Amino acid sequence: MKQTLKKLALPYRDELVDRISWLIRLRWLAAVGVSATILTVTSIFDLLVERNLLLAAGLSIFLCNLTYSLYFKWLLAHPELPSWHRQIARLANLQISVDLIILIVLIYLAGGVENPFFFYFIFHMIIASILLDTLDSYLQATLAVLLFNLMLGLEGSGIIPHQRLFPFYDVGIYHHPVYLIGLSAVFTTTIYLSVYMATSITGRLREREEELVELKDSFEQTNQRLTELHELRSRFILKVEHELKSPLAAIQSLIAVILTTFNNQLSPKVRELLGRAEKRTHVLLELIKELLALSRMQSAGFSFNFQPVALEPLVIRQLELLRSQAEEKGIVLEKAFPPGLPPVEGDPRAVEQVVMNLLSNAVKYTEAGQVKIEAKGEDTLVKITVSDTGIGMAPDETPRVFEEFFRGIEAKEKYEGTGLGLSIVKEIVDNHGGRIEVESEKGRGSTFTVFLRRAKAEA
Repeated sequence: MKQTLKKLALPYRDELVDRISWLIRLRWLAAVGVSATILTVTSIFDLLVERNLLLAAGLSIFLCNLTYSLYFKWLLAHPELPSWHRQIARLANLQISVDLIILIVLIYLAGGVENPFFFYFIFHMIIASILLDTLDSYLQATLAVLLFNLMLGLEGSGIIPHQRLFPFYDVGIYHHPVYLIGLSAVFTTTIYLSVYMATSITGRLREREEELVELKDSFEQTNQRLTELHELRSRFILKVEHELKSPLAAIQSLIAVILTTFNNQLSPKVRELLGRAEKRTHVLLELIKELLALSRMQSAGFSFNFQPVALEPLVIRQLELLRSQAEEKGIVLEKAFPPGLPPVEGDPRAVEQVVMNLLSNAVKYTEAGQVKIEAKGEDTLVKITVSDTGIGMAPDETPRVFEEFFRGIEAKEKYEGTGLGLSIVKEIVDNHGGRIEVESEKGRGSTFTVFLRRAKAEA
């Protein structure tokens, strides 16, 4: 069905099939309502109408709608017909035209202009404006005006008998030309104004709909292109990792061997240069490792192994790994975990990487101060806070801290780094359905707060 609808020439026709289905369903209700109203009203009130004729007109709504329904189902089963689109549009026009004819017959049999329900033509005009294009809507309005004025003219001239509705109504008024002309003018202007307003509103909605369809197509194309570029980027990074990691590791090992074996034979300047080369090689290896980790997490086929993860053991493990480095710099490491801290829902290795990156960053960018990690349960979340008394960041640097390869000015000047650690942390936290926040003041340290989902209690 969707493939068939895409062939339609105009945006408003995209919904025509659904609207015809809606109109057929609505007509079943109308047929029941008309029949029930005729039976109820004629039973309660003393009206001068032929109930059997009105019921016959009401029955015609059932018969017509049954015909529409069968023909509509047949059209839907044969979308390959060369004139399929035109027949769908013709069916919509036919339904409204026949509805107008049945409505004027019902109004005539139920008192003509004694019957106030002739204003129900307005509802048909609104339906026509929704289903059809502007020209067809005005043609349906013209048909409604012609039918109503034909009834007025034939009744007023006495060619057809007036079907009285109320015994107290003055019959002579239907022969009065001023009354008939005034009623015709009011009806005609009301119908055309209704169509004008409805088509104007519908036209604007269709324009917006067309713009939305174009935007959606453009978005889908852009999204597909971005996905392709992302996959290319991931494959490129994997290739770079494969091609560069082994040679760089070999270079680092050779430099280390030279510094160890021939240290006494090297001049101070050569030792300095080799030491700087070893550090740079180490940074490059770290960059490749982190690029690979980030690329894998961002690839389409990657998935985390979610399970309940106890935070305290992995935090203790990371603190022990950092303790000697912290003591060398005069940094005090602190841990504040309450008893019975609930586990988080996550991948154990990924959660430990978050803790590792935040703690190692805090130690790296702090000189002779304090690094503290805290955690506590909050409703459905677990809050983890890592704070330090390090170099901090300027206000304009804080919003960019999770961008790939971004590093603050002072961090670049004083410390080696790749600028990917916090990007990896945010990628992990986002994929775990959590969030990360940062507060920092230049010269006074930073505080990173991670919120992870609390693990569900086992049944």
